[in-house]
Amino acid sequence: MPVKRFKQYLLGGSLAATLLLSLGGCKKDGATPMQDPAKPAATTAAAADVALVDIIEQKPTYLIGITFPKDVAIPVPLKAEIKAFADASRDRLITAAKDIKPGAPGSPYDLSLEFRELPGQSTSVRTFSADGSMYTGGEHGNALIRRFVWDIAGNRLVTSDDLVTSPAGWAAVSTFVKDALLKQAQARFEEDKLSDAESAVLLAQLTPLVEAGTQPSAENYQDFEPLLDEQGKVIGVTFIFPPYQVAGYADGVQRVDVPASVFADYLSPESRRLFNP
Repeated sequence: MPVKRFKQYLLGGSLAATLLLSLGGCKKDGATPMQDPAKPAATTAAAADVALVDIIEQKPTYLIGITFPKDVAIPVPLKAEIKAFADASRDRLITAAKDIKPGAPGSPYDLSLEFRELPGQSTSVRTFSADGSMYTGGEHGNALIRRFVWDIAGNRLVTSDDLVTSPAGWAAVSTFVKDALLKQAQARFEEDKLSDAESAVLLAQLTPLVEAGTQPSAENYQDFEPLLDEQGKVIGVTFIFPPYQVAGYADGVQRVDVPASVFADYLSPESRRLFNP
């Protein structure tokens, strides 16, 4: 690979900058990480019913577009979680926009967020996704990602906190995910026809970020989707990582499929039922 192209790959992928900024707790544009406007509640206490109505706002300093699933019956507690995430994202954008004037560089700020039910037939779980971006200045917007996994029989939201409940379980998940992410990175380098030396440089830069973002704690694995077989049985989970957690911004969202065998011995009793309906 020509030296010029390698430098563009290195800098364009923001690996060096990502390592410094992500491990330091902030990003290149000065924004705080965007992953957690409203963390899912671990329990589903009685919640008042709420209306999920699309939101479109156009102001001189900000733009907002939020869409919700149509013609889908959603349990009341889950609707409340979805609305809470949408409201927190909207509030965060509006708060940021208070500091700018119409026509200022970087304005208007904007928020785009779509909620939908993910496809896949299962008798034990339903999964809703929130995907979008928020721009509050700087070079680019920040990804907004959230997954809502609903236990149908238990009538509850399943979070990472009650998926696996022991340190040993998260250690097993961490080891598997870290290895998978580094293999995925190596595959990207090979696809881009990087030399062995170039790949080694990038992998050395990426490894500390992956290690930090896959530490064995529920917080690092808060977004996941059930992995279903053709019969709709849950056979594992797909963990989802936003940009900057385990890869550079240019590499986008990272996903890792983890078979249930990796963490089956550490499932909570409530979550074990989802894998053995």
